[in-house]
Amino acid sequence: MTNLIEKALLLGFSIFLLTILTSLLIPLFGEVNEFNKNVKRDLEFNIAFIDEIDQAVWYIINNPEKIYLKNVEYPSNFNITFLDSFIIFDFLIENNLINKILMYNASFYNSLFHDFPPKTYLLSIKSQYSYIIINFSEIL
Repeated sequence: MTNLIEKALLLGFSIFLLTILTSLLIPLFGEVNEFNKNVKRDLEFNIAFIDEIDQAVWYIINNPEKIYLKNVEYPSNFNITFLDSFIIFDFLIENNLINKILMYNASFYNSLFHDFPPKTYLLSIKSQYSYIIINFSEIL
């Protein structure tokens, strides 16, 4: 009889501890899930920004007499380097540095856009003297 009472007390205490443990861990899992959603959203935003720059450059390569102007949202922790016929994108996701390099059959005017604060800029791209000139102008 005492053996049965001991088993019942152990089972009840185990259920009590399991309830306390799950009530502590469930909010933590929610925070981890929210963090993963933010990381995924930031990565998708950065990839969309890279695609936007890529499409604009191809537009100017195919139409060198035109000027491309568009308002763009510059991401946070994002650096762009235009060097010869390459565009080098560097950005941080989860404290990991991610590089993406695009190569074109045209030359760029060498320029760096590093440590820009994340806000809206006017993206201006034009072709001049066989160079593609890219500029981000702050919108006031």
